[in-house]
Amino acid sequence: MTRAAPPTVSGVLELIAAGQAELLDGRGLNSSYRVVWGRRALSVKVHCAERSSAAEFRRIGRVDAALRGAPWYPPVLALGFRGARRPGLVVVRPYAPGAPADDARRHINGVVDVLAALAARAEGVRAEDALVGDYASAWLSGARSERSLVDPLLTGEWRGLGRAMDAHLPGLRLAAARLTSADGLLVHHGDLHGRNLIADGPGRLTVIDWDEAGFSRRPADAGKALWLSCRRGRGDFALDQEAVALFLGRLHGRLGLPYSGARDLARLGALWFLPRHGHVTLLERRDASLGAWYLGWLTRFWTRFRGNLDLVARTAAELEAGAS
Repeated sequence: MTRAAPPTVSGVLELIAAGQAELLDGRGLNSSYRVVWGRRALSVKVHCAERSSAAEFRRIGRVDAALRGAPWYPPVLALGFRGARRPGLVVVRPYAPGAPADDARRHINGVVDVLAALAARAEGVRAEDALVGDYASAWLSGARSERSLVDPLLTGEWRGLGRAMDAHLPGLRLAAARLTSADGLLVHHGDLHGRNLIADGPGRLTVIDWDEAGFSRRPADAGKALWLSCRRGRGDFALDQEAVALFLGRLHGRLGLPYSGARDLARLGALWFLPRHGHVTLLERRDASLGAWYLGWLTRFWTRFRGNLDLVARTAAELEAGAS
């Protein structure tokens, strides 16, 4: 069968069903595959039915229109739904050769460059409210409900995680509100950090994992990337002061973020590390062990949070003093 024609959703799903696809590792809710179409390697993301919707379809399409032509962006080649009863969104893109860095700190310059490009690419873009949102949105609009829903999961060894939520959530919400702008949008990747920058030769980077893409009215990507790009290693959350200084300094230079806002940026990013009931239950539905793994991972984050937040604030103050 000739595969010279452009890929289609139905065509790549046939290859996956026939066992002619490589399942890529991941602990997320969606499934990723590497498929060969003709002589071309493709990345196929099959979103879980619970997170698939017409709004998600429009979000991915609108982001694709804003970012096409960027050298680090793999464009959408096919987009559609699988099945009719419980449809899952399917996204087909070029497969990015290469490998992510074992140490995300090596990619800080690249991450901030992409953040600046995402801001520039959003200029003049209009998006309806259904396409605008990020991990902070639910906590700003319905914190009491979100906290109540997750409470039954935070028993036994996870009680400390519940106490951390109660201690820090008010301050995190205030920081997110201060960083929210009613004017203008940012293109929102949703999970921008070094592991999602694939290096393929000197100076060549591809940003992958666009399944949470949309638009935001606050620097949510930057807040999350601060935590994920500046830690000393995967699975741990001890921040590296040199990496934090590099990240904040470059962010200040490329996006104009004042050093005085660094503490709020870190608090905004910390909202992503709060457990949500829906996310935990969907993880457990995929694999019974993933719920406990995820809650343990979050607990490690909050165990180090106060010290790390002080490190961010201290580093920002030193950078500001040096600039002055």
